[in-house]
Amino acid sequence: MDGALTSDAFVRGARETAPEAWARCRPYLEAALERAGGTHGIEDVARLIGQGRAHFWPGERCAVVTEFYDYPRLRACNVWLLGGDLKELLTLLPAIEAWARSRGCARMLGGGPRAGWGRVLAPRGYRPGWTVYRKDFTS
Repeated sequence: MDGALTSDAFVRGARETAPEAWARCRPYLEAALERAGGTHGIEDVARLIGQGRAHFWPGERCAVVTEFYDYPRLRACNVWLLGGDLKELLTLLPAIEAWARSRGCARMLGGGPRAGWGRVLAPRGYRPGWTVYRKDFTS
């Protein structure tokens, strides 16, 4: 990860360098990836962050990765990976939302395999947008 994180991709973390924050927070993101359906590995995430296509938000006991979805009529910030301490994760949301607005986003998105996120996010103004079902093909 050394040198791969750009200043815009590494949004927080004045107390440590991007590689230090990545090394400390990597286990949180690896745990989140285990529940993410097998679409990405940790090195894929690091590469996307390094390319500026995803954004790394390290906390003290958690980490978040966001990405933009550019639709024809609006830009959305997707809270893609969350790992670590839930209470701390929720304290990061206002900063992430403000940052997303400053980057032209009109919507925040988030989801995952855990239905309990709805209970946690509803008091913060989030509501269900759609339900995704998946079918995996086996070889």
